[in-house]
Amino acid sequence: MKKNNPLHPFASKKDARTALNQSNAARVVAQFNINRRYKRTASEKKAYKPGNIGPSVIATAIKEHYGRIIPRRSRKYIAKVGGQPVPKFYS
Repeated sequence: MKKNNPLHPFASKKDARTALNQSNAARVVAQFNINRRYKRTASEKKAYKPGNIGPSVIATAIKEHYGRIIPRRSRKYIAKVGGQPVPKFYS
């Protein structure tokens, strides 16, 4: 193969493989730099501290309407023993 042939720009398959590996490595580095370039801006919200938020309005309303929220297994047991189904809550 000739070096100046436009259809075969590489002198050998080894040179072509080396160029391919280098181009793949360059592509990986470029992708890494693109993803790293944009950072998130700092949040303006105050940081959450556990325990400073009470139950939400929705959770309070659910508890008032349905009583306490119990698991399905407990609801089935209460319905079986008491004979009256427990109202279901669907979120």
